[in-house]
Amino acid sequence: MSDQSSLLVEKLWKLKRSVDKGHCHGIDFVHLNALLREPAYRADVLRRVKDKGTPELQALAREIMENDNGQSFVARTSHESPRNTPESRPSSSKARYRLALIPILGVAVAAVVGFTAFENRVVRITQDIVSDTVWETGRRYILDGVIYVDNAHLTIQPGAIIEGQRGSALVVTRDSQLLSRGTREQPVVFTSHRAEGTRQRGDWGGVVLLGKAPVNQMDAAIEGLPGDELRGRFGGSDPEHSCGVLQYTRIEFAGFEVYRNNELNGLTLGGCGSNTLIDHVQVHRALDDGIEIFGGTVNLQHVLVTGAADDSVDWDWGWNGKVQFAIIQQHGDVGDNGFEGDNNGSDHNAVPRSEPTFFNVTLHGGGRSAKQHRAILLREGSGGHFHNMIIDSFALEALDTRDEVRSLVAMDKLSFSHNLLANTGSLAKEPGKQESEDDDYGFREGEWLLQAGEWNSTLMESALHSSASHETAPHFRARGLAGNKPAKRPPQSEFFDESADYPGAINPRTSRTWVEEWTAFPDA
Repeated sequence: MSDQSSLLVEKLWKLKRSVDKGHCHGIDFVHLNALLREPAYRADVLRRVKDKGTPELQALAREIMENDNGQSFVARTSHESPRNTPESRPSSSKARYRLALIPILGVAVAAVVGFTAFENRVVRITQDIVSDTVWETGRRYILDGVIYVDNAHLTIQPGAIIEGQRGSALVVTRDSQLLSRGTREQPVVFTSHRAEGTRQRGDWGGVVLLGKAPVNQMDAAIEGLPGDELRGRFGGSDPEHSCGVLQYTRIEFAGFEVYRNNELNGLTLGGCGSNTLIDHVQVHRALDDGIEIFGGTVNLQHVLVTGAADDSVDWDWGWNGKVQFAIIQQHGDVGDNGFEGDNNGSDHNAVPRSEPTFFNVTLHGGGRSAKQHRAILLREGSGGHFHNMIIDSFALEALDTRDEVRSLVAMDKLSFSHNLLANTGSLAKEPGKQESEDDDYGFREGEWLLQAGEWNSTLMESALHSSASHETAPHFRARGLAGNKPAKRPPQSEFFDESADYPGAINPRTSRTWVEEWTAFPDA
């Protein structure tokens, strides 16, 4: 290897390490092997770093581009046939390359050790998945159309990127499972296939998981799919059913309207049971709801919804799950409610009744922005239990209840305690509205929220730092003493973290938050 090539390899190594530390917006991880071996991959990374990196990283990318001759820095072994290219080999074959020990910063680094020839190769998905399948680390998968996982398991390894084309979606039927297991360092990313800088809400359809847990709607079929599509049916009699795993997974720029008022969301959960694992999941810039839940008993933990164009979390048809550590950020130009809860529009008393339980949630609205928001809307018989929440900067109201509410409170189907309501236009009704116009038979939400013994409190100013409003680099820590307001100890269970005796989703006593490293907030 020439001195010039060695210098370029050293600079590529420095660039890779800097990107992995988060110094380039929109790129979470760079594969060194592919960076050295694949000129096209290298050119794409350098272009993106030159556009989105820190000033120092941009300068380094320009230096490399000026001296890069577009050749591979790794030679094939002498016995490898020139015709035996990655494009012509079957996907199961391995390409073996000569191990190059490259001195970088005084250390001999093994630049290439045998790896699959298809690492970082694009794989186009055009057919339904009907047998157990693995999508691998280091590859990009393009969804071409609505892809069903039917009577199969789809496993997605850390760092895999799945890009949806217009009109595409991933639908996992109730006889199947999705096992999307990312890591903090290498999350699984579902995003738009369009080029960075041109992506927008609704570029593709999102992720749909369907299960066999109880719902209160006969012949339940997921919205956003054709009505006669039997693979869109969900629900059953198994409250512990598992739709699979979503862990350290991001879903971006999803949710399109298939028919009028019939949309797919960022993440749709239909009849998923309590053995489904939804943990460390971000839904970013969805065209409709961020997460919509139709019945079931699925639980959510460490969930972040940013910039949904409708509701951030919406539920219907008898959802009875638990939620702990959730952050909702409404953008100033779009969106409706932080939470919108329904039971059943045709029968408000249908069972199982929607009655989710929330602990440690931060809801942040857009304040007096162009599009004003409501924190929580409950209607059509939905109950719910809301505790240790920070509800901040909602110009319309913190809570709006509709339909019959008193009976829900009397039956202990609806409770609201130890919450901090800050910088909110109205506690419980839109400005200028009379209680008699509020469609809840005169139930006075404001008086109920502030009654003695519920430990709800108010602040005139925001409880969060101003960076909570930032759309591309937000932070959600509570400000000052806001994080020390009275809190309710979460119940003893295998799900809840009982030590979270503080309001909001972020522990005020820790320096590192659960949001860091695996999330991203691209604007396009």
